[in-house]
Amino acid sequence: MGKYRWPVIDTNFKIGVNIKSTCVAEEDLIPWMDENGIDIQMVFQVDEGFAHRTPEWNPYIGNDYVAKIQDMFPERVIGLATVNPWNDAPKTWNYPPEEAGRPFTLPVEDESARELERCIMELGLKGLRMNPAAHNYEMNNKTVVYPMLDKLSELQERKGKILPVVVHGAGDSGNTTALQVAEVAKDFPGLVFIMIHSGFIWCYGTTGEIAPAYDNLLLDLTGNLGPYSVIEAYRQCGARKFTIGTDGPLGIAGLKSKILDVFADDEEDRELILGGNIAKLLGIEKIEVE
Repeated sequence: MGKYRWPVIDTNFKIGVNIKSTCVAEEDLIPWMDENGIDIQMVFQVDEGFAHRTPEWNPYIGNDYVAKIQDMFPERVIGLATVNPWNDAPKTWNYPPEEAGRPFTLPVEDESARELERCIMELGLKGLRMNPAAHNYEMNNKTVVYPMLDKLSELQERKGKILPVVVHGAGDSGNTTALQVAEVAKDFPGLVFIMIHSGFIWCYGTTGEIAPAYDNLLLDLTGNLGPYSVIEAYRQCGARKFTIGTDGPLGIAGLKSKILDVFADDEEDRELILGGNIAKLLGIEKIEVE
């Protein structure tokens, strides 16, 4: 009888071409994964040059490009949709003053909701990536963000499988704090949130407070060079609460081991953080060790 292990599932990699980072994933992604011991890679589009639909003038951005790469490497890539919630129509008039608060009546479609449905139901992407810092919205904004998460909840029910929400939660702006992400996890108990960077050093203290309260909130250690900030969360919850990624192509894959060395010295715990927890969540089986 052979030995089995959980696959290494990296949670954070931006694909595409822009002025800041470049990954022509058709050629670069799989060799990079093989070099760094990654079995399955979660990918989403770059932040700079963001587009919902992939435009003709740049075939390397947009959600269609992410779906293309997932289709090319279906056993090794999990593609996530990136959607800007600001693109939905407002529910009420805000201006002019005499119209403020009245139902919005112009024939404007809810582009964000429509794009999310297209990504999940037509393109086959497997979750949602949110970056409140890049798109400048409060993560817990009930007017702007919650309609999109309501839509994702509906799509998850229609698909009959978990559609994880990978959210930038470094605490590096007033839109991305651990407390904000925790509030959203509380309000959407049927969705699973993976908080990238785990609040980093700016949410020291609060990350430990929220960690045990919400089973649907995972703390992701990607790029968390101050992992002491989550030691209390690890003490309370153990390895089952954590995931980790690279923040590629700019990130350094070797940092993952250095971060885990701070508190995860048990090999079984490291295996869970490096991919086992995500595998369990998504129903991915262990792989045989050759």
